[in-house]
Amino acid sequence: MEKLFTGMNHVGLTVSDIDQSVTFYTEIMGMELDNIRYNVDLEYIRTITGYPDGILHVAFVVCPGLRLELIQYVQPKGEPHDGQPHNPRSSHLCFATSDAMKGYALCLERDIPVINPPILIDSGPSTGAIAFYLHDPDGYNLEIYQPAAKS
Repeated sequence: MEKLFTGMNHVGLTVSDIDQSVTFYTEIMGMELDNIRYNVDLEYIRTITGYPDGILHVAFVVCPGLRLELIQYVQPKGEPHDGQPHNPRSSHLCFATSDAMKGYALCLERDIPVINPPILIDSGPSTGAIAFYLHDPDGYNLEIYQPAAKS
């Protein structure tokens, strides 16, 4: 049977301020800006999103293995929701690193809200890895993950 889906194209996050989010994902998370468009006012986007009056700011940022679409709804304006990890419809993105401690120090230096300091995972399939959680400017849950050293 032929596979209907061939892979992931991108992950989309709705954000409150496109410029703030682009700065965060490029300067803090080390992603590259692919493109940014302001006041996107296209019929097909209004149809896809279900907002007949929809106008968006859209940016794509990329890193190996991830193409992230950042979307700010100019019209209609949205309201934040509780994205706590235990709530349905919440999610997290996990970024791989070779130095979780350096990533943590950068977060502290830039006053990025972190959930926990890096911890050594001491059981299960990720034994030996190091990880911590932080929030992006809109409160999205992000995980920084340093795989276990290979022996």
